[in-house]
Amino acid sequence: MDGLWLDLGLVRYAPAFALQERALAARLAGRLPPLIVVQENPPTLTLGRDSSPDNILVSAAELAARGIELVEVNRGGDVTYHGPGQLIASPLLYLNDLGINANQYLHRLEDVLLEVLAWFGLQAERRAGYPGAWLGQAKVGAVGIGVRHGCTFHGLALNVDLDLAPFRLINPCGMAALPVTSVAAAGQRSVTMQSARLALRRALASAFDLRLADCHLADLSG
Repeated sequence: MDGLWLDLGLVRYAPAFALQERALAARLAGRLPPLIVVQENPPTLTLGRDSSPDNILVSAAELAARGIELVEVNRGGDVTYHGPGQLIASPLLYLNDLGINANQYLHRLEDVLLEVLAWFGLQAERRAGYPGAWLGQAKVGAVGIGVRHGCTFHGLALNVDLDLAPFRLINPCGMAALPVTSVAAAGQRSVTMQSARLALRRALASAFDLRLADCHLADLSG
């Protein structure tokens, strides 16, 4: 399938998600082909549908003082942290086109994370009951999806080279004292955000049989 790759660069989470909602509406109306939206975010906590306020360990005032934005989103899962050096990819794909259900799709996103990490020499794995990618006991990639009328949104986040300290302000994914790591912290400091983008693009294209062309915001105006 032909598809589009939209890289937003570093952008606040809330307007990026609003753009994703508009793109999803265009997909559902048949005005857009398959689309993958890629972004980095300034320091942000996102609260999924299953989030508990108890999993944020500091006050809203302290988050504000640290420059961390708090955003509620309609993906599955609990609270997580996003920041510069973490790469987020949100595929907008029809499950019927892929011939899989939502649970199989989630596992395929995990496969994408494992493949990217393997290209960088890291042997990551799944953990039963805990979506994402793990290096030993530490989480290095997260998966949280939404599906509307058969079309996917949200997606995956890969910790490439980011400040991990803010994860200590929360119970990541609702798990107390969950160790979190990154590609750089695992010893692959030569990996750049650009090389991670290229690896992720290649893995997503392969996983979903997509021929991806670059696009720009103006291409979504329809």
